[in-house]
Amino acid sequence: MRRNLLFITAFITGGYAFAQITDTVSMGTGYTNENYYMLDNSNEVAITRNDWDLAFASDGVGFGSSTIRINGSMGTELYKYSNSIGDWATVDTTGFTWSNNQLINSDTSWTTGAFENTAPASGFDLGWGTYSQITHVVTGDRIFILKLANGDYKKMIVNSLISGVYSFQYADLNGSNLVNATVTKSNYSGKNFGYYSIQNDTALDREPASTSWDLLFTKYVTDLGAGTYYGVSGVLANINVKLAQVYPVNDVNIEPYTGQNYTFDIGTIGYDWKSFNMSTFQYDIEDSLVFFAEIPNEDVYRIIFTGFGGSSTGDFIFTKELVGTVGIENDVKKDKILNVYPNPTTSAINLTFISDDNTHIALYDVTGKQVFTKTSSNTGLTQEKINVSNLKKGIYFLMLTTAKNKSTQKIIIK
Repeated sequence: MRRNLLFITAFITGGYAFAQITDTVSMGTGYTNENYYMLDNSNEVAITRNDWDLAFASDGVGFGSSTIRINGSMGTELYKYSNSIGDWATVDTTGFTWSNNQLINSDTSWTTGAFENTAPASGFDLGWGTYSQITHVVTGDRIFILKLANGDYKKMIVNSLISGVYSFQYADLNGSNLVNATVTKSNYSGKNFGYYSIQNDTALDREPASTSWDLLFTKYVTDLGAGTYYGVSGVLANINVKLAQVYPVNDVNIEPYTGQNYTFDIGTIGYDWKSFNMSTFQYDIEDSLVFFAEIPNEDVYRIIFTGFGGSSTGDFIFTKELVGTVGIENDVKKDKILNVYPNPTTSAINLTFISDDNTHIALYDVTGKQVFTKTSSNTGLTQEKINVSNLKKGIYFLMLTTAKNKSTQKIIIK
């Protein structure tokens, strides 16, 4: 739930009136909820964190449309058991190396869930299954083991993704209590994810529309290095919000928002703007750190965290301030991909887009490796032909980036 605004301070800069607002978002005692928050109007939706196990990407996530995430913050754990679904009847965890096979959600992108967070075996390997360039179906080819928050273990196969319908099966490790289930993307239109509770054998519509929130106050699991996974409380950004972190600064209240390094890394704000003080048993807040958030309408907000209540209250205390806008002259349409053909392709793609100066064009494979790069210095309507005949067959992502915007499209090379 969102608590009261503490104060508003208005001032005039360059002929425009801006207000610095102090707000508190509360996840509740023990971080009961996760809170979807809108910067421009302080609207907030608080939803209990413990009612789901799996999240399946819907249309709000964009090109990562086969993404499946787990509720790691509530103790759900995922392990890859076998690369062959033929092993289903003989699953045996005796001697299984749990630590070497654990998978977690990415905390830098919504498009990499735990089920995808593994090295691909081929260009068409999407983590839990393989994409067919002929049928355009993703067919499951791996067995996973889920440890649920209640301590139960389940074996699971995601059988397919066909025409927007995920089909999957799960059972006890010995094969009893088999459940065949589906999650249909169209049931969650306009939202990033549709959800499923294995503990209750039911699909859930629990997330607000993607256009109604900018920041998510939540708990999630992060990789601290050396295979150490740890649950943290922090802030993740929506998929279309750009963020910049600036540190250290002399005065967080006057640091300019222009010229900063904005990215689509959803964990830019994250959790490490605070630290627990073992002497005072309170949280210390980094006072030389400021964040800037560019929301989809191109308004830019300055965000400064000033307090954190920990698990006793779940309070996140911060100031926010509308400091400017990217402006009409930098409209996102100026670097929007208009057309890519042929797609799928065997030798080359023809790219049509509207460009700013110095538009960076890049191709990435499914592992995130950059396999092609070029910079276009044109402005306005632009066409480029990209030779891909030297690349292996598989799925790639075409990305256009300027200083202010980013556009992405999936490319298939056959």
